[in-house]
Amino acid sequence: MSGISERVECRELLDKLMPAEEAVKLVSNHNRIGVSGFTKTGEPKVFLPALARHFTENAPGNRISLFTGASLSEEVEGPIAPFIEERAPYMSSNASRKRIHAGEIDFADIHLSAFARNLAYGFYGDLDFAVVEATRVRSDGSVVLSGSAGISAEALTHAKKVILEVNTSIPDYTGFHDIALPRIYPDINWPIPIVNIGDRVGLPYVKFDKSKVVAVIKSDLPDYPVAFKPASPTELKIAQNVIEFLLYCHKRFNWGDKLPPIQSGVGNIANAIVGALYDSPFKKIRFWTEVFQDGMMRYVEDDEKFDGASATAVSFSQPARDDFHRLFTKCREKLVLRPMWLSNSGELITRMFVVAMNTPIEVDIFGHVNSTHVDGSKVINGLGGSGDFFRHAYLSIVHTPSVRKLKDGRTVSCVLPYVRHIDHTEHDIHCVVTERGFAVNLQIRSAQRRAEEIIEKCAHPHFQPVLREYLKSAGGGNQPRMTDMGILQGWWKEYDAVCRSFPA
Repeated sequence: MSGISERVECRELLDKLMPAEEAVKLVSNHNRIGVSGFTKTGEPKVFLPALARHFTENAPGNRISLFTGASLSEEVEGPIAPFIEERAPYMSSNASRKRIHAGEIDFADIHLSAFARNLAYGFYGDLDFAVVEATRVRSDGSVVLSGSAGISAEALTHAKKVILEVNTSIPDYTGFHDIALPRIYPDINWPIPIVNIGDRVGLPYVKFDKSKVVAVIKSDLPDYPVAFKPASPTELKIAQNVIEFLLYCHKRFNWGDKLPPIQSGVGNIANAIVGALYDSPFKKIRFWTEVFQDGMMRYVEDDEKFDGASATAVSFSQPARDDFHRLFTKCREKLVLRPMWLSNSGELITRMFVVAMNTPIEVDIFGHVNSTHVDGSKVINGLGGSGDFFRHAYLSIVHTPSVRKLKDGRTVSCVLPYVRHIDHTEHDIHCVVTERGFAVNLQIRSAQRRAEEIIEKCAHPHFQPVLREYLKSAGGGNQPRMTDMGILQGWWKEYDAVCRSFPA
């Protein structure tokens, strides 16, 4: 890859090149920092660990607020986690999670499309610093981002000071991005003129006031790979059932030659579905999504199967990243990377007839969904963009295994009488899918009837009797629910016994 002097074309900013160990001294106690990065791609991999070392050695009482597009790698966030006092809007760090649960970090779980706009509006206060990974600094000081857009443009534009981390170990991403910023009231927001996946409305770089740059540091660290496992039989069956539902909709709603654009969440189930979609009868598949990930790389060289994709980041395992670099030019022709306020825009999701698919922690028999909190209280990562997509999608599909195994040895049902934290109400969910089958919510019928179908078609047979018992004993009403604490405790005791008796 090219050197730092070739990547930084602006001589004025090249003169601000300094070691990370010097740049971190510019950060003070209680500074508010917006950084690049989305799902472990495009993060400032040199600066944040260096800042953690500086605080540890020289200012252990210092604290910062950390704002990102989405999750950072544990290698990047873990070291700085002891010094975070505010965190938003999404994270996957074990170190941060422990401090959030201990009440030591104020964590706000916010819809990604809303967070990016709110940051620009100033709802969260001033940003003292933007720390953004770039692959090129153009002669006028504008910046070409790396493998994610996230909130980078908003941070660069609105922060008081800017630190650029120029990564020379990865390809120059010039031509991948479509950068536009949300309008700020009272400047009325313009209708976003995107009607096709590949339409562009902004610039391929971020323009901002280059006088705000206080440091340029060099990075030669590649993105940390995402760990994906081979799809399990359960995940493959879930994927098959999702395809069956899409074929059902294709026939029922006369879609013609083209499948609507697909949004697919991150993870093993999502990759299994993307793989099954490739093997399905559908052609010219389009993705309007947040993350372009492993399963999608298979499409790039197949012009008959793949029409194009829009995302806010790429996120790969190491083998898929190697393929991405090998096919870098082809990917640039097929993929657009946008700021997350655009990739997650409700206006665009609705206009494009996006089919949204995401994996939760659990669903309930009425169709409510918990995507974020185990036992209703312990946050895993955060809401991410699932709410943006579920609320505005043409079709919204929630997919999960029917059961999951806990560390204590119990096997619990992922289909419950009620979820203990509601991220998405039944109003926003059109289809629940497990390896058992799928239950459709595309007709007028009572919540009771829908509950019966979810139990029958989605719940594991081992748990169906206790779920039916709950529905029968809960009484009347539109969504029957046990309110007598004695009866409810008795039911949960019986449910626990069913969990413990699950066959090995």
